[in-house]
Amino acid sequence: MMLAFLLITFMASLVVWASGLAVQEWRRGLQPPAAGEAEPAAAAAPPESLEGVLVRQVLDHEITPGQYRVAMHRLADRDADRHPLPDLPAG
Repeated sequence: MMLAFLLITFMASLVVWASGLAVQEWRRGLQPPAAGEAEPAAAAAPPESLEGVLVRQVLDHEITPGQYRVAMHRLADRDADRHPLPDLPAG
């Protein structure tokens, strides 16, 4: 019984500690960067794929869903020309 109490107390303290770290990280994210300090997320942003750029443009209302479909169709055609699938033997 005592072991269960100690285990539960230990687990609860871990949860409180981890929550405190998460709150500190969240508060740091709310503060604007200091003058002359670059944003780390912008500096380390990975390059986007063409599909990702198109999705972002649709979500930001830069292009319409119809324009997105046309662009994806053209992208699929280009991909099929560059990397055709091998013909499978019949039967």
